Amino acid sequence: MKIAVLGDPDTAIGFKLAGVHEVYSFRSTSMDYERARNKLRELLQREDIGLVLITETLARAVGIPEVKFPIILQIPDKSGSRFGEAQIKEIVRKAIGVELKR
Repeated sequence: MKIAVLGDPDTAIGFKLAGVHEVYSFRSTSMDYERARNKLRELLQREDIGLVLITETLARAVGIPEVKFPIILQIPDKSGSRFGEAQIKEIVRKAIGVELKR
């Protein structure tokens, strides 16, 4: 299974440098938000994608559909997280079944 990342240009370059092959970069424009929605729909249809990482800011702009697979996980971007630590722990627990502890 492959990992796909959707995010702003700064986040995208970080994941590209980390070796993720399916990385898509979008700016904060209405045209790019539409491109991101289309790309997300495309990724959800592919059987080889197991995990979609999307920045919280982009997810808020395009909307996240309720799907069981692939797993869609919202990640913070350079502006930080809009979720509190407790919510992030709960998201991880639901996604992978492991509770994070400090």
